[in-house]
Amino acid sequence: MNSSNKGRSNSRRTTKTHPAILAAGFALGVILHPFCIRWSEHFLSPTQEVFLLASAIGLTVLMFLLSKSHYLCSLLQAGGLLVNAGAFIVENLEDGWGSLLKNMDYEWWFRIIVMWCGGLAVTIAIRLFAKKKWNAPHIRKTFSRGFVVSSIVFAILYIILLLDLFVFQREAHTGSTLNLIPFKGAFATYWPHVRRGHFQGGIFVQFFGNLLIFAPLGFYLTLWWRKHPHKWILYIIPIVLAGVIEGCQYFLRMGQCDIDDFWMNVVGFYLGILLVVILDAVRKGVTKGKEQTIFKIRRA
Repeated sequence: MNSSNKGRSNSRRTTKTHPAILAAGFALGVILHPFCIRWSEHFLSPTQEVFLLASAIGLTVLMFLLSKSHYLCSLLQAGGLLVNAGAFIVENLEDGWGSLLKNMDYEWWFRIIVMWCGGLAVTIAIRLFAKKKWNAPHIRKTFSRGFVVSSIVFAILYIILLLDLFVFQREAHTGSTLNLIPFKGAFATYWPHVRRGHFQGGIFVQFFGNLLIFAPLGFYLTLWWRKHPHKWILYIIPIVLAGVIEGCQYFLRMGQCDIDDFWMNVVGFYLGILLVVILDAVRKGVTKGKEQTIFKIRRA
């Protein structure tokens, strides 16, 4: 009996960091996010994005080692996202909100989201491969709550960016263009540069941004919808959504209607779905089927 109690005690025992050190580390981590964005300007893509990923991963790993809490790491991600967003708005609000929305710097936002993704990837990876003391119940419980908090903050900013990209940024033109030949439109413009490693002039952001813009949507909708009896609807959503967007651009003369934009957006959504499937398969393999997924999201 005593040995059993001792075993349970050891399984819950973690090295506690002094609250003052933990608070200082958290505050420093949040404050460093906008500085990392600034420092990244010294590099060219894709080195710039690699630097931001490494910075976010390093900050999150350090926070987890100090706190042993996925929740605190998620607060760090959410805090960094909000501080970066605030810094961006303050620096670009000189001419008012209308000017900010119509002249949004998506390359800057791409880098902000890269940092958030880097931090999120750390918490997911730790939870995904956790065993023994790193898989203790009190540590596992911090993941679900932290994942929801970080995701809510991201979702708010993500929806605002989508609205800006597909609504506020669009203005009627005197003419419209239509490309229905795959690989002859946006893909043909960016792919030769990507293949040669020429990422100057925003090529990296334009290409991968166009491909991945709906990946978060596919990821989160899969978590919410995958137990629905009509799961097939999930696979129709990106086709309808991308089709409506491209159709509006053509008929309302608010941009170029391009089949490459259409299929890249759809593929990005499906990549989000695929990511959930892969993560679930990995966790199932790590636990030998005892745990099917690390994402415990309940629909109302």
